[in-house]
Amino acid sequence: MKSKDIKKFRKTYVKYEKECVFDGYKLAVLFDEKDEVKRYGGRWHPNDGHEGGHWWMPEKKLLDQIHDNGTLVRDWLNDNEMIMGQYGNIQNPQRFNDVDESFYTEYGLYKSNNEPRFKIQFFFNHDVAKFIPTGMGELATEYLTLEDGRKRWDEAIANGYNRVENS
Repeated sequence: MKSKDIKKFRKTYVKYEKECVFDGYKLAVLFDEKDEVKRYGGRWHPNDGHEGGHWWMPEKKLLDQIHDNGTLVRDWLNDNEMIMGQYGNIQNPQRFNDVDESFYTEYGLYKSNNEPRFKIQFFFNHDVAKFIPTGMGELATEYLTLEDGRKRWDEAIANGYNRVENS
């Protein structure tokens, strides 16, 4: 993420208070902040694409105390408007199985041919997207960050899938 994009992101920053259910949090870090983020346990992930890379903070570091006044790494990240959302792989996918329907918004994606159909559940309170291919069993279910879920959704739409509400 370029510094102008980070500054734009921070103008509308809302304190991120969602429980970390993935490997960690994806961060918006300016170049002059990277050493402090690294000191608190942040890691750099180089992207495979053309964007460069991004910083992220492992879940196990978020509750580390960094000041005598009780400030945690998560507090410091919020104070500096860095948390962009969940990052990595989900830690406990079972918690998103068989939950009350009021905890997610569900859609269907289908094509008119014989390609797999999908049921997608968005758990906005946790920034989780659950992709369930119909007829393929629970093992084929994918749990994605909300960001990755949106990308996957957009790819499906671009490939001719249609949205069906309340599938």
